[in-house]
Amino acid sequence: MEFSLEAKIRKETAKEARALWLLPAVVYGKDVPSTSINVNLSEFIKLYRQTGQNHIITLSVDKKKYPVLVHEAQRHPVKGDFLHLDFYVVNLKEKTHVEIPVKLIGVSKAVAEGGELHQTLNMIEVKCFPTDIIESFELDISPLEHTGKVLHVSNLTIDTKKFEILSALDAAIVSVHAHKEHKTAETTQETATQETTPAE
Repeated sequence: MEFSLEAKIRKETAKEARALWLLPAVVYGKDVPSTSINVNLSEFIKLYRQTGQNHIITLSVDKKKYPVLVHEAQRHPVKGDFLHLDFYVVNLKEKTHVEIPVKLIGVSKAVAEGGELHQTLNMIEVKCFPTDIIESFELDISPLEHTGKVLHVSNLTIDTKKFEILSALDAAIVSVHAHKEHKTAETTQETATQETTPAE
C-alpha cells in the first residue's frame, strides 16, 4: 500500500502555522537541503494512524516528490498534540538505519501464575532497505515459564538476509519477576521461620 502527503513551503513561523491548523515540519536528506514546510494537520494524523514511523511516505513539495520516513514527531508533553515533524528523505537503493518496535505475543505461564512482566527493550536497531521496513518484530513470550526467565534480542526471529541487527544480541528484551506482594510475603515467611527455629 502506498501512502502520500502534500506539503507546502513554510513562510510563516511555526506558531503561526499551528494557529492555521497546519503542522510545521522540515524535510531533509543526504542530497536534499533542509527545507521548512507545512502539512495539513488532520491529513497527517489520519495518515500517521496507518503508517506510524516505519512506512515510506511519498511527500510532495513544490511539484517534487520524495520518499520519506517520519524521523521524529515532536508532541506536546501534556496534551500529546503534534507540534513539529522531521521528514527524512531515504534512498530506496541504500540501506538505512531504523528502529523497529518489538511486539510481544503469546502467553507466559509465569505471568498467568502471578508473575510481573517487565519489558526493558522496546525497539530493535537494524539496517535495511527502506522497502523492507516492517511494523514490528514479534517475540513469543510463552518460553517465560518461570520467574527469573529472560528473553533476549537473540530470541527474536529475524530475517538476517534483509535486516542487519545493530542492537546487542545479548540485550534483554523482556523478563518475568515475582510479584512484589508475593515476594514480600515469602520474605516475611522466611524471616518468621528463622525466628521460630530454635538454636542448636
